[in-house]
Amino acid sequence: MIKRDRYIHPTWSLQALLLAMALLCACNGNVSKTPASRQVEPRNQDAVYDGIDISSYQGYIDWEKVSSDKNIRFVYIKATEGATYRSPHYAHNITQARRHGMLVGSYHYLTSTSTIDKQFENFSKFALKQVQDLIPMLDIETRGEWSRSQLQDSVEKFCALVERVYGVQPMIYSTMGFYNKNLAPRFNQHRLYIGRYSNSEPEINWEGEYTIWQYSETGIIPGIDAYVDLCRYRKDGWIDEILLPPTEDK
Repeated sequence: MIKRDRYIHPTWSLQALLLAMALLCACNGNVSKTPASRQVEPRNQDAVYDGIDISSYQGYIDWEKVSSDKNIRFVYIKATEGATYRSPHYAHNITQARRHGMLVGSYHYLTSTSTIDKQFENFSKFALKQVQDLIPMLDIETRGEWSRSQLQDSVEKFCALVERVYGVQPMIYSTMGFYNKNLAPRFNQHRLYIGRYSNSEPEINWEGEYTIWQYSETGIIPGIDAYVDLCRYRKDGWIDEILLPPTEDK
């Protein structure tokens, strides 16, 4: 998931603003309603993958084509990074994915260059709770300027803020090696979205268990003109575990 978002030319700022406005409008229209697919269908045991995660790296996405792939039961979309970055494709992606009946969640890429309070404010004001189907996700791939203990304390604080606003602890994304070295076992009780590009399932130190396995970063999906991360749910679980609890405004 470490691929950086595609470069956004400064003249795209108006487009980004219009997309943000579309997202806000969606919160008061039919798109904000929970898609019918929230009634989770039984798992397709023959499916090679169960979901994808995307960012602005994938560029414009044709969600009508993507939704025709019945293996895709969930989608995680990058919303923010650090204290200021907001994906210019986010509003289009989340509104269109939900409009086509897909279960969608949002994630934040954590950095050490700004405070956790500012990073969470950036995320929570952009990835609005009203248009989420899945629990939020926190993407942690580098320590940056933090020590191991500072990283862990920062992750814990971000998770506490997520729970306060969204009513649930976030899922944690990381690669297997980074997670085992820097985050285990402190966060083993969280739902874990683990990247391991291999035929072998992720192994979490201290008897941890992954929830979702990101097993490939070179997936090809009709409607997306770039490689896509492909993910599988663990064998003894299913998506109802990561549904965001419904609220009165959904």
